[in-house]
Amino acid sequence: MNSKLLQRMILGAVLTGGMAVGALAQIPLPPVPPLPGLDVRITSGRPPALRYERRGPRPGDGYVWVQGQWYWDGGRWDWVPGRWDRPAVAEAYWIPARYVRTGRGTIYEPGHWSNQQVVVNDDVRRNRYWRQHERMHERELEQERDRNRYRDNYRD
Repeated sequence: MNSKLLQRMILGAVLTGGMAVGALAQIPLPPVPPLPGLDVRITSGRPPALRYERRGPRPGDGYVWVQGQWYWDGGRWDWVPGRWDRPAVAEAYWIPARYVRTGRGTIYEPGHWSNQQVVVNDDVRRNRYWRQHERMHERELEQERDRNRYRDNYRD
């Protein structure tokens, strides 16, 4: 086979492949579903006491300490150790796991970043302890907004 012909075939294949990659970039991506494990659950018991953890040195700028938490896997509590982590979005902050004690167990909301959405099913929404927790959480958010508004009004 002629070397010029071989070079032209290779060049044609490379150009065709490059155009195909460019076309793939034009295909829209489907919406991102909620992350697995971010659903609020009603458990049959309470989690053990939180464990003391020693923080290592911060690995760099932008890292935030994510404290350890007990994670309900559906049948038992598993310890997830704390770690230094970097939020995907600079404005995001870590919301630690929440454990709402009820008469029959615990409502467990896993720890997550503020820009992530937790999934609350209808059984949890109807629970009176969860509704009380949500009202208290809304008051906390209002206080935080007021605090930020105060800071913004009196900032130099």
